Amino acid sequence: MSDMDTRLLRRALFLFLIAVVSVVPLGATAAEHLLLSTGNDAISLGLGNNQDDGRSFSLRGELRGRGGWTMAVELTSHTDQHTSKHRYDTLDFSFAYPYALTLSPSWSLTLTPDVGIKLIGSFGLEEAQTLLHSFKKKKPVVLPVSTDELAVHPGGGLDVTLSYQSRRSRYSLNVATDHRHSWESEVEAALQYQYGPALSAAVGYHYTKGWSGFPSQYMQEERYNGLYFAADYDGNLLFTSYRYYPQSGFSYGYIGFDVLAFGTPKTFQQNDLTITHGLFYELDGSPQRLTAIEVGPAVLSLLYMSGPIDDTHRHNIGEYTLSYHWHLFPHNTFLRPSIEAGAGIKRFNLVQHFDETVLEEVRPALSLEVALGLGPRPLWVVANTAYSVQVGARLTHVFATEGLTTHVDGYDHLTKAWVFLLGITLVVDHDLSEVR
Repeated sequence: MSDMDTRLLRRALFLFLIAVVSVVPLGATAAEHLLLSTGNDAISLGLGNNQDDGRSFSLRGELRGRGGWTMAVELTSHTDQHTSKHRYDTLDFSFAYPYALTLSPSWSLTLTPDVGIKLIGSFGLEEAQTLLHSFKKKKPVVLPVSTDELAVHPGGGLDVTLSYQSRRSRYSLNVATDHRHSWESEVEAALQYQYGPALSAAVGYHYTKGWSGFPSQYMQEERYNGLYFAADYDGNLLFTSYRYYPQSGFSYGYIGFDVLAFGTPKTFQQNDLTITHGLFYELDGSPQRLTAIEVGPAVLSLLYMSGPIDDTHRHNIGEYTLSYHWHLFPHNTFLRPSIEAGAGIKRFNLVQHFDETVLEEVRPALSLEVALGLGPRPLWVVANTAYSVQVGARLTHVFATEGLTTHVDGYDHLTKAWVFLLGITLVVDHDLSEVR
């Protein structure tokens, strides 16, 4: 980065801080949450095609304070291996402050304006991605940058949310717009359902228009425009977020934690909802991510994996199961065996050249999981959530796999009829008694 770029960066950050200080009300400056997260297109719940291109990965930090204000910074790597064969990095600073209006005991309207600055250039993320790929024994993504100069794009936006609260459920209509001068404009609208403070799901439409002249940026418009599905989880300490665009097959997700969560009062008394996050491995070392939602004995599980087959092909496999969970011993037992049996579907996807579908099939599947909880449940408590750990073995049988064969070396072993996995999971119990 040149001396001129450094001076430009300092001036941009100074103007951003002046804008923030001018709109933060006195007495509302205390930070209550510090969220640190990483984003990646591989975090997809098995829905996206995980092309390992486009919005490739990011690092994000966010402060949330009393009164609902947020201040965020995010460093993101954007690549276009398909068309322009260029890349660029972005560094975003933003500040938002909500203004809530109570319309009735059940209805509310929230207006959230924001100010921000987006910096465009090369911030070393190509080297970081190359290092990460070397650990995973994956091919490096070596592309020329779209610009060698630092560009600063100030702007702002407005988020309007109309909500209806009914006991533990919240229904919302959201409309948002955001603009960064001479870079891009965004508009989106969404319908959202939220269960307690923990889970939310949304369906929406997103439109982005780029103004930079970078072919690599215009490719992002094609990938992240149109209908989308989103899901978010907040476990006080751990949180995740996903977004999937079915028209293009692209997706993006975050996983992170709240550094200040341990300082919140412990209010957990009972378990109303359980969320499980885990990693499972086949005997050859192939990893799969697990996310599960449990209410009573019913469990909805999402198990997925993705990655390259060779320089041309990528696989994406997702298993979605509805199960019944038998807990064989009380929760306060030090070792807690349990059994989970269910049925569902398994998705098999194979793409070549980033967006050409070679295989897209769904098969019925049966699963059986035996787990062993380690230590008392809860093992530790954070606010209204309780965390514990368990290990497990999972066996899945997939029907009619003989029709999934391809001519791509290295793919057919992923379509076998029997799959045996060993894994470790983090179990998060949620007390929703305060949400009425």
